[in-house]
Amino acid sequence: MRRYFVMFLLVLMGYTVSQEAYASGLCCQLSTGVQESLLGVASPKTEEFSFQLTYSFTLMDKFKEGGSDRTLSDLQNKGTYTLLPNHMEMIKETLTTAYGFTPNFTAFISIPHVKNTMNMTMGMGMGTAKQWSEQPMEPVENIGDITAMGLYRIYTNDDKLPTDTITLGAGIKTPTGNYTERGSSGRFIHAHMQTGTGSWDPIFSLMYARMMSPFLIQADVTYQLSNRNPEGYKFGDSLSLNALGKFAISSDFNLTSSLTYLHLNKADDKDGKYTNLKSLMDDPANTGGDSIWFSPGVQALPTKDSMIDIKVQIPVWERVNGTQLVSRYRILLGLSYNF
Repeated sequence: MRRYFVMFLLVLMGYTVSQEAYASGLCCQLSTGVQESLLGVASPKTEEFSFQLTYSFTLMDKFKEGGSDRTLSDLQNKGTYTLLPNHMEMIKETLTTAYGFTPNFTAFISIPHVKNTMNMTMGMGMGTAKQWSEQPMEPVENIGDITAMGLYRIYTNDDKLPTDTITLGAGIKTPTGNYTERGSSGRFIHAHMQTGTGSWDPIFSLMYARMMSPFLIQADVTYQLSNRNPEGYKFGDSLSLNALGKFAISSDFNLTSSLTYLHLNKADDKDGKYTNLKSLMDDPANTGGDSIWFSPGVQALPTKDSMIDIKVQIPVWERVNGTQLVSRYRILLGLSYNF
């Protein structure tokens, strides 16, 4: 049972976003930190290892202003910005390994590879007479921020067959990803388009799980503290609250469903190195906000030591600061093996 408790804690930690705020929209900030790299990681037994490969794809092609939907035409006609994003795709592949030191303590490290692509449109001219044209942007691809994490079970009602468990998690997101990629102008590209944040960011989590075979229910809270990077940029802190349920249809197939509330603070560019107030993506006022995500999924266990995890994440409610490009959906796939 410990395997499921730790696995679902890792799944939910992923919702803290990070950071990495790879783009200014909620989804991009959701794709930061640890959430994807921890997706579905199965906890190894004591003195054993687990490995997992995870793939995630995020599509961002919608706009929000506060809690209202906006179109690209709306923003073009408004005239506040002359450089607007209109389509972004984020791909992350992550290798995660974990080791069970004791029955109550497990540690892991995750190494992501990130590829971000974006289409932009630029307006030339005055007022509503602006002529808009596509502005090409090269994809950004590199190693992302590596995360190290430890999980400690502080309470269980039964060591052999627990039905109630409380687990604490603590870790650090390291500044291994590139945060100083420059465009053709010589300026830094969008802070939230970089593959890393440039900061050391601690992560804390507390989770309660209850097993009522064939059901598992869980609630948790996770907080990520973001620090300022050497170039003066600070991504917003994040807080997530999550409720999750799992139903074991058989010994080798599960259905999962979760509902997550995510809060992100605004980013702050102290030295203005990433700021361009004519670009929607480069205005720190257009960062942070609140959202609720619904995440149905399935898990298959082809052998007792392996697991395939598939999940779709859909934003069902969002309220952003300023105006942001936000996600339509995310798809997450994971394959893990314990030995």
